[in-house]
Amino acid sequence: MDAFRSMRLFVAIAESGNLSSVARDWGIAPSTVTYGLKSLEDSLGAQLVVRTTRQLSLTQEGQRFLERSRRILADVDEVMTGFTEQGALAGNIRMTTTNDLGRQRIAPLVDDFMHRHPGLTIELFLSDSVVDLVEGGFDLGIRTGPLRDSDLKARLLLRGHKSICASPGYWQRHGKPTHPRELTAHNCLLLGAPGERHAFWTFREDGERFRIRVGGTRQVNDGEALRQWAIAGAGVVQKSSFDIAEDLRAGRLETALEDFTADPTNLYAVTPPRQYESRRVRAFVDHLAAGMGG
Repeated sequence: MDAFRSMRLFVAIAESGNLSSVARDWGIAPSTVTYGLKSLEDSLGAQLVVRTTRQLSLTQEGQRFLERSRRILADVDEVMTGFTEQGALAGNIRMTTTNDLGRQRIAPLVDDFMHRHPGLTIELFLSDSVVDLVEGGFDLGIRTGPLRDSDLKARLLLRGHKSICASPGYWQRHGKPTHPRELTAHNCLLLGAPGERHAFWTFREDGERFRIRVGGTRQVNDGEALRQWAIAGAGVVQKSSFDIAEDLRAGRLETALEDFTADPTNLYAVTPPRQYESRRVRAFVDHLAAGMGG
C-alpha cells in the first residue's frame, strides 16, 4: 500500500472510529484494513490507534499523524484537480486564532466563505495562547503583532492598538483615570494563566515606553470572558481595539487613557514557511482581509 493510500486509510479509520465500517465503505475485507493499519504503524515505528472491544481512539502520535495527513492529502487533492487559478476550491483549512476575535469576527467570516465554497472543510482552533503553527499542523494563524517569528509569512489584516476600557457604569462609579499610574487604584481584570494575580500594562508618554503593574479581583484565560466582565461593569480591561470596536459603537464600553497608547497592535494572517502556497488558504486570507476591512 503506497504512502498516500495509507494516509487515506488512516484518515478514514480515525473519522469512522470503526475498522469494519471502513472495510464496508472501501469494499475490502476487514483483515485488509487491520493489516494496512498495522503496516502503517510498523513503518512509522509508533502506535497510532488504541483498540478495545467497543471503541477505537487515537494516541497522541495518531492525532498528530491525522492532522498532518489531512493537510498533505488536501494539498495533493488540490494539485491533482488543477493548481491553476481555476476550478472549485477543495480540501481542508486548519487555522487558529484568539477566543474573542475568533467568536466575534472570524467565525462569521468562515461561515460566509464556506457557503461560497462548499467543497472546503475548516477546522478553527481558539486559544489565547500562542500556538506553534508547524508543530500543530496549522495552515493559518490570525495573530496580533509585532510578530516574533520571522520565519512565518505574514499579511496585514487590520491596524490597531491596545485600549484601556470599562463600562460607562464602572467609569461613572469610579471615575476615569487621567494617567496610567491611577490604574493601581482600579479593579483591573486580567488575561492570563491561573495564579497570575498581577500583570504589567505598557503605555507611552513623551515618546518613552513604561509599564504599570495592575491587579484586581478577576483573572481568566479567555479574552471573551474578560470582555463580558468589563461590559457587566466588573472592572477595567486592556483589549485590542478590533476586539471592542462593536462594543464602543454600541456604547457598552468606553475607553480611557487614549493619549498614552503604546505601540501599534496590528492583526496579521500568518502561515508556515512553505514553497507551495495553497490556493484555498490564499483565497481565505483574501476573504478575511476584505471582510475585516484590511
